[in-house]
Amino acid sequence: MLISEEIKRDIARQTNLYAKGKFGSYFKYCSDDPKVINGIFKNQKIRFTQPRVLNDPLEFNPTMRFKDCQSRYQSYDFNGLYFPSVEFFFRVQVIESQINAYGILSLTKIPNSFDMWSQYANGHRGFGIELKDEFWHHTCMKSKTGDEYPVRKVDYVDDYSVNIEDLVNTNKEIPREILHKELFFKKTSRWAYEYEYRMVRPLSDCPDYKPPKDNYPYTDVSIYLFSFDWECVSSVILGANMSTENKKLIAQCCKEHNTPLLQAHIIRDIPDLFGKPSTVYILSLDQYESKDSILRAKPQLFCTDTVRLGNQSTVKISKIADLPYYKGYEEVVDQLYNNLKLDDNE
Repeated sequence: MLISEEIKRDIARQTNLYAKGKFGSYFKYCSDDPKVINGIFKNQKIRFTQPRVLNDPLEFNPTMRFKDCQSRYQSYDFNGLYFPSVEFFFRVQVIESQINAYGILSLTKIPNSFDMWSQYANGHRGFGIELKDEFWHHTCMKSKTGDEYPVRKVDYVDDYSVNIEDLVNTNKEIPREILHKELFFKKTSRWAYEYEYRMVRPLSDCPDYKPPKDNYPYTDVSIYLFSFDWECVSSVILGANMSTENKKLIAQCCKEHNTPLLQAHIIRDIPDLFGKPSTVYILSLDQYESKDSILRAKPQLFCTDTVRLGNQSTVKISKIADLPYYKGYEEVVDQLYNNLKLDDNE
């Protein structure tokens, strides 16, 4: 096991490596929802999420701009019936008609973001998947005809707007690839800390997808799971607050697929790469004296300080009374001893 000073140097190395997404692999944060865990680790399925299910209400909802601004926001009254403004009509026809037939796989190159572990991995209870740097070459990530979908970096902007008239080509059409770039790969700068990358693919690649019968704009919030192969995976990271039950389930699957398993720690006394209090430090299970003890350890042990993490050596004792905290707490420690024996026999 590393000592405290080595840990500090390794955290500095990791921070430098992950800063601004310089790391080669892609990472996917996942929650500890049983459907997510079973879907990935038992059924080998992964979700591509529709735009309207994402957590940013501004996303795919840009300001619509026109050269003649004022008249574009007026609504219309015909025989007591109200018709939408030009702005709202084109928002529905151009945006809603394009986005809901697609799913998004959101990724990042920063696996040690405290905020993303909190937001997307259910308060550090979930896990992270490290995907290989060219995972999109795998068959499961391609279209039905074998076409590859690129992974592209999201562009973060302060002025999140679309000028429809500027997108129209000489044929008075808006090319789909131009519109998709504006809609799928732009977000407001408030999310810039995520350094997000995306793969976008049509939901029609999913065998469970059923397109609407009527050719009208619609909102689709169903869950679509796509085939997922372990050949795409480089490693799996266990969240600092993950339950022991989920750890054992994931560890067994990783063992079957010979996939490296890592453990995330929350280090209280070192700021993260954004200078905020506490950082997430990731260690391979091979760096511990005992893998089994880490898988059995309660979540409280993974929120720590460098001095404690660097001094987790094991001292052998001949009897339970040799524990320095035994006297005065005999009943509690004896119960702990019995519980540990039961866990060891499982």
